[in-house]
Amino acid sequence: MQCGASNGRCARLVAVYGLGMGRVGWYTVAGLALLVTACLVAARTWAGTSAGQFDPVGAVIALASLAVSVVALGLAVRAQRHTDTDVIDAAARLAVAVRAVEAEARRQLLGGHDRTIDVEFTLQPAQAHNAARAPTKGTLEEVLAYYRRLRPRRLVITGEGGSGKTVLGIELILGLLNKRAATDPVPVRLSAAAVDTSRPPESAIGDWLAEHLVRTYRLAEATARELVAARMVLPVLDGLDEMDAVDDPGYSSRAAQTIRACNAYLDGADKGSLVLTCRIDQYEALERTREWVRDAARVEICPVRLPKAREFLIGRVSDEGRWQPVLTAMCRSGNRPLARALSTPWRLTLAATVYDQRDLATGAYLHDPAELVDPRLDSENKIRDHLLGLLIPTLAAVHRSPYPADHVHRWLGVLALYLHNNTPTATQPARTVGGRTLSGTDLVLHELWPLAGTRLPRAIPVLIVAAAWSCFAAYMLTHLPTGFSLRAQMVGVTSAWLVPPMLLPWLWKTLWPPVSKLDLPQVRPQPGRRQLISQLVVGLAAGIAVGLATGIAAGLTGGLAAGLAVGLTVGLTNENHSPAGPHEAVRSSIAGGLAAGLAFGLAAGLAFGLAAGLTAGLTVGLMTGLVTGLAAGLTSFRYMVLLLGTRRWSSQPLPWWLGRFLQWSYRAGLVRIAGTGYQFRHRELQEYLARHPTP
Repeated sequence: MQCGASNGRCARLVAVYGLGMGRVGWYTVAGLALLVTACLVAARTWAGTSAGQFDPVGAVIALASLAVSVVALGLAVRAQRHTDTDVIDAAARLAVAVRAVEAEARRQLLGGHDRTIDVEFTLQPAQAHNAARAPTKGTLEEVLAYYRRLRPRRLVITGEGGSGKTVLGIELILGLLNKRAATDPVPVRLSAAAVDTSRPPESAIGDWLAEHLVRTYRLAEATARELVAARMVLPVLDGLDEMDAVDDPGYSSRAAQTIRACNAYLDGADKGSLVLTCRIDQYEALERTREWVRDAARVEICPVRLPKAREFLIGRVSDEGRWQPVLTAMCRSGNRPLARALSTPWRLTLAATVYDQRDLATGAYLHDPAELVDPRLDSENKIRDHLLGLLIPTLAAVHRSPYPADHVHRWLGVLALYLHNNTPTATQPARTVGGRTLSGTDLVLHELWPLAGTRLPRAIPVLIVAAAWSCFAAYMLTHLPTGFSLRAQMVGVTSAWLVPPMLLPWLWKTLWPPVSKLDLPQVRPQPGRRQLISQLVVGLAAGIAVGLATGIAAGLTGGLAAGLAVGLTVGLTNENHSPAGPHEAVRSSIAGGLAAGLAFGLAAGLAFGLAAGLTAGLTVGLMTGLVTGLAAGLTSFRYMVLLLGTRRWSSQPLPWWLGRFLQWSYRAGLVRIAGTGYQFRHRELQEYLARHPTP
């Protein structure tokens, strides 16, 4: 086997293979401990307990079954871990997934086209600790060869807004994937704005990278962490300047903390390979605080020169003759507004997108590029706003929008203004809710509920649970059969009056609940089946334990029902689930909440109904299922409250099917997918909509 860049990587791979093989003994120890416990229970209770109160035979059998389940789970985990530690195969599969994602991102950033501008960049050495072998200049077409010459392979791409930093990074990613050897790391692009800077610098990049692989590419957590540990993943941190959204981030800024984490990211004794993009002003401000990425080559993208701008437009548009007034004006104006406005890849792509679109029915062009030479457009900002103002109606017409163009503008304006209000400024800190900093760039569906206020989305679940459980408590007190023992009656009264005080504060204080999961389609592949079996084993084992404990007080029927409820709830739902796409968190939370509610409600209703009658059982099952489902699916419930609170009568209207609307906006090229959320296609579009939220 060839070792790629270094023998050190091969050594790390061998070490990683060994990690998954030495921890199985703990499951055997746990199984033996449970068997010993079963024997002790049999010895201590066989002679002194009557079968009417407690079934020692059932207890011993249950504990023995639990021991077997634990050992079986250990063997399943061992088999899965042995499979998951095949990092070479996992990296190959990851490379295929990343290539598909980045190819689509490239197409979107280029306005649905495949033609790029061969931008130039120049080396800007730092005061010290630069990468070795860095050439003084390069181009987009040469970026792969440029990066491979660096020692260590650490590159910082800087440029003005719209200069093509992300496109250059994606071009490097696709080049590395196309020329990748089996042991080469897989480049993975992440939004720097989402990094958790509260973690220790020495582990921040690795932990964040592993979580991103689990969340976005659906890798098993063990596989993701082993890929990161073996340095088989190359982090590409896109948009360092979007972390603070100020022109002069200081030493304590999130961007500075991220740079310190990058400097602590090691590959053995050397600095770990990485790529980072940032605007020039923000990066130079960080350098003034003596913070920069050590042992890296910092390059700066140059403005697009006039010949390359003309070459791009001529090669991109379908009718060169329509653009002659613009091409002529650009040549004559020198450094005047039109030439400056069209000196970045983003603005050139924007102009081509707006003015080269045609009506799908008649084939007529929607707009005339000669508008750009209108004397009223006498500044760079006016030309920019003119192009951005035409973008939404143009794309709405071309992509046959099911929504009126003015509604699209207004809805996106609400979201852009929300992000703008979250963005820190020189006079206003970043907005936080429940200790979490709200993003100024990412639109994550299940985390948008603060848009409807911080109280209403929390109050409504509390009110619903309080009302439901009050009805349940009243029913229990008035319809509890007199034939129940005093102990059973006390259990009923306690559950009716003591559970809500414990649950309601949790519903109010849990601002960011974990996402429940019921992902049955993922059971079809073999890894999904293994995961489901593992969860069911854990759930049923816990159910047996709960059944034993409950059975002592409530009898065999109640114990079995309680065990069934816990087993199904734990086995079929899984909190702390990392969603893979923008919509999955809401869907998973709904499915997980329904599964938990049905499982727990049916089991509780069965236990109560066998003793108190069908009507009482159905009532108890309905109430407990509702409350359990609401608590388990709190993420999706808060999303529904968001939609209820952003109707036409509010000052921030949004569509009922917000996820569907954002998906259409993605297909139309107005937003892009970034991990589990959406981002506006370009920061200039977000800022324009925040300034002009209504058309």
